Amino acid sequence: MRGYGSDGAEPTPLHRLSTVAYFMGSSILVQYTTKAIFSSYGFHFPLTVAFLQMLFIAPVSYAIARPELSWQLARGLSPLALVNVLNVVAGLVGTQGLNVPMFIALRRFTLLITILLERFWLHKSHDWPTLAAMSIMIGGALVAAFTDMSFNMRGYAAVLANDLLTSLYLIMVKNNPASHGLSTTGMLFYNSVLSLPLLGGVLLLRSEVWRVLAYPLLLSPQFQTALFLASAMGLTINHSTMVCTRVNEPLMTSVAGNLKNVLMTVVGALAFGDFVFSPWNAAGLGASMAGAVWYATRSAFKARQRALKTSLLSQSGSLAPLLNAALAPGAPGAIPEGDSPPPTSAQAAAAAELGAALGPRDAKRG
Repeated sequence: MRGYGSDGAEPTPLHRLSTVAYFMGSSILVQYTTKAIFSSYGFHFPLTVAFLQMLFIAPVSYAIARPELSWQLARGLSPLALVNVLNVVAGLVGTQGLNVPMFIALRRFTLLITILLERFWLHKSHDWPTLAAMSIMIGGALVAAFTDMSFNMRGYAAVLANDLLTSLYLIMVKNNPASHGLSTTGMLFYNSVLSLPLLGGVLLLRSEVWRVLAYPLLLSPQFQTALFLASAMGLTINHSTMVCTRVNEPLMTSVAGNLKNVLMTVVGALAFGDFVFSPWNAAGLGASMAGAVWYATRSAFKARQRALKTSLLSQSGSLAPLLNAALAPGAPGAIPEGDSPPPTSAQAAAAAELGAALGPRDAKRG
């Protein structure tokens, strides 16, 4: 699946950017609604929150997508649902156990795990600038984590497990054969329905249901509103994660999740008051964010190059005049035109833009 959509068409840069923005916005909202539930209301039941999120997603996604109900689809998507449940639970436990900036820093190890899984599972390699950007991000996260003055082993373990499961989940979303031909919302429906029995069983085993019923603020309208918002946000974060991953790549979704955290770091330190400042800690967070910006900038430039190439090829029935318009006369790679018709002004403009984007190295390749 090259991109989002059944026709496999290459998504435009604007389409890619919009899915990244959708994912980042949803991630910010869900992070702070769940953090408010845990910190402000003292509702320390992350499994219940995960269950309510799936309970909200199932009917809404079915009403929107009306997917085919098939046991074959359910079997094919059940591993994805299992990983999703474990990922959601680990993320909620990590959010509960750490301050927001440290949660953000440790989540950057998702990048390393994603690269390793793509390398050894999908046999996909990455160029050195990508690896350098990832190294800066992860190095900054290490500095921030090792200088954390509010160390919480349970929270650290939960977030690192969350990193592994997130990477696995993103790769499975992008490469699961069972999802081919199924819309993102339909895929979300199967995910939620298959996740509900798993989460329900864990809730019963842990006797969390009875503790929730005894929660003193359970009937408070303010708390119920916050809990409903946290449940509804589960729909947006799950949907936006799938959309962003299917349109882009698992690594881009990981980086987008880290890039939006520059806002969460500042707001988290101010809003929740559980961040102990240290110069090395702040420097580590800053370096990690610089690596994310570098990677995002390079990815945007590469997406623009691909879009220009696609646009150029689609506009012309003859490649020769367009390539010669992009390359200097007589440059290596120029193709004899023969009887080919001259390019239109729009084609020539697109070719010139492509030539500038490709640069001298690509021009020499031809």
